[in-house]
Formats: sequence, structure tokens, C-alpha cells
Amino acid sequence: MNLKKNFLLLFISLTTVAMSEDSAVSFKFYGFVRNDIFYNSRQNVESTDGAFHLFPKPVELLDGKDKNAVSQAEMLSVATRLGMDITGSPILGAKSSAKIEADFSGFSQNFYVMRLRQAYTKLNWSNTELLIGQTWHPLFGSVMPSLTNLNVGAPFQPFNRSPQVRLKQNLWKTISLTAAASYQMQNLSQGPIGSSPTYLKNSLLPDLFIGAEGKTSHWTSGIGFDVKTIKPSVEKLTSSSAIIYTQYVNKSFQIKAKSLWGGNLSDYLMLSGYGITDSINGNPTYTNFNISSSWLNVVYGSTFQAGIFLGLSKNFGTNKLLAANTGNIFTAYGYGYYQDTQQLLDRLIRIQPYICYNFPNLKVGLEYDLTSAQYGTLKSDGLVSSPYNINNTRVVLSVSYLF
Repeated sequence: MNLKKNFLLLFISLTTVAMSEDSAVSFKFYGFVRNDIFYNSRQNVESTDGAFHLFPKPVELLDGKDKNAVSQAEMLSVATRLGMDITGSPILGAKSSAKIEADFSGFSQNFYVMRLRQAYTKLNWSNTELLIGQTWHPLFGSVMPSLTNLNVGAPFQPFNRSPQVRLKQNLWKTISLTAAASYQMQNLSQGPIGSSPTYLKNSLLPDLFIGAEGKTSHWTSGIGFDVKTIKPSVEKLTSSSAIIYTQYVNKSFQIKAKSLWGGNLSDYLMLSGYGITDSINGNPTYTNFNISSSWLNVVYGSTFQAGIFLGLSKNFGTNKLLAANTGNIFTAYGYGYYQDTQQLLDRLIRIQPYICYNFPNLKVGLEYDLTSAQYGTLKSDGLVSSPYNINNTRVVLSVSYLF
């Protein structure tokens, strides 16, 4: 406890000294105190003790009963967030700024701890912006759903914060190009040693993105392409994805949509991954699972809001045939695949209406989430046989005090 107090005092002291030494530096604190109460009708793939929900787990029989057919309810405050925006003196003719943002969703062995969300420096010239540090991956983008749920539409919406170098160039008043090179820290690829940044680091190549966006007073629309190379063992695997999105906002009415096609997207908390296809000199080679994922979000209102989110993800199999080992067992890595039972999540559908009331500093939201998952037995082409559906009903009440 003394260590935490000393750290807080040091932070306040450094901030005070910095402000006194450079009058051009300014600080603005922001954030919210958030409490979530939620119910699920069955067990789910999730994080943050269930506050961050992805999709329902498949049927897993234990003594003839589905061990995942168990309801749950919880209340958590760990999504509480604190951030600081910093502006300073011009550098190389550019406006300089920085951001530090954290929440309490990190974890140790026994309790939740403060976790870094964003930490970056930004330089802005008249038509050029350079960002260095950790922030949202460009595939998350400038168009995201408006929801009560903490997951912001995942796993239909790419969800990823990464350390990166990003350059944005305005071509005209309404058109810009963005190029970025990013690495992994919190949102990780999966593989033989579990979720790890090692696979991307060992490839020696960053994740590369390029995109174009048009923005007017009411419309925001764009496209983007992303390429990633990982090295799970000796052989490398390259995957690519493409995204298209649009948003229309006019006073109290919003309509947003995004669609993505790609492979090996587990580092974005999406379905798909990769599997072993054959070997070269005894070393396994890999092939991507390909998916499409799309969502639509419609919101109306300002003080009182009502909205609905619709999501669809579909597996389209692998680029090459998977290789089975002894016992006709396939080896693959990624969200929605269960090695022991050889079950694969093949299709996911979500219907998610919500209502929200915005007081001056208080936001109260109530959301209903019906997520339907279709599982089946994995085949060599990356598709499934004997599909069946399993559903989860989730209800979330969220209360946030914003400052």
C-alpha cells in the first residue's frame, strides 16, 4: 500500500514540476467510474471475469450433461478508466501532443490491477499526422459501434490496441491516406505456446496496414488492407485482410456498418486462426482459416438513446487441406476451436438492442444480447460437419459517472 501511495505522490510531483517548468505544456484529465451488472444464460468465451463477452462455449458433455449449460451473474467495477491528454510546445513546426490512458482490467494472481490502454505521442503538421505509441489498431478504425457492452461489438468488430508507428496524410479536404506498422502487446496471436507476441516478433516483420478514408460533415467512409507475417515455429505464415466501412451521423440519428474479410484474426479477438497443413523437412507448415465478419448499428436519440446492433461472422475454411495426425486429429490455433473435441465455431450471429439515458455526468445503459453460435466437427478443408446451434442470452446494466 505504501508503494502505491508513493507512486501516486511521485506522479503528482512530476506533473506539478513539468507544469511549472514549461508553461506551454497543459494537461487534461478525463475518464469515468463504471459499474457493470450482467447475466449470461450459459458459459462463454470471455475476459475480465465476464465483463468482456465474446461468444457462447460449445456443448461439452460431462457425465451426460453439458457442463457449459450453467447461468452466471456478476457485478464488476474494473472497467473504470483514467486518462490524460497532454499538449506541449511545437516540435519541428508541428503541434505536439500525447495521451496516457489506463483502466483497472489488468490482472495478477489474486486481484485486478491498473492496465495500460493507450500511450502515444503525436505530431500534427497542416496536412500530416505522425503517431508513435500504443493506441487502437487501424482495423478498429474511426467507425465503431455505439453500445453499452464493454466489448464494442467484438468479435464482429476488430478489437485491438497495439504499439505502432502511424502516418496519416490529408490529400484533399475530405480524403486522407493512412499507413501503419504495428506490433503486439496485449492483443496477441495464438499458437503452439498459447497467446504470445513471440510469433510476430520472430518473423522480424511488423503488421502492415494501408487505408484511405473520406470524411464530410455527415459521412465517414473508408477501406483498408492489412498484412501480417508470424513465425509459430520454423516456417512462417502470412495472412491478409481487407475492410470496408461507412457511417452516417445527422443530429440524433446514426447508422454505421463495417465488413471484413481475412484470415488468422485471433489477435483482433475475432474468429479464425490457422492450422497445420503439412511439413517441410519435418517442420510443420501452416494455412489460414478465412472468415467474413460484418455488422450494422443503428442509433437514435441524444439524451435518451435507443439502438440495435446486428452482427454476422462466417467461417470459409482453409487455403490448403489440414493434415491429420495419429487418430485423425487436426491441430489448429485460434478463437472458436477446441482441440480435444475437434469442434469449430463455424458461424456466429448477434442481435443486440439497447437503451441508454445520458444525464450531465451520468450514463445509464441497459442492453439485451442474443448470440447464436453454430459449432461442428472440423474437416480437412477447414469447414465443419454435423453443425448444431447453441445460444447465450446476456443482459447488461451499466452505470458510468463521466468526468
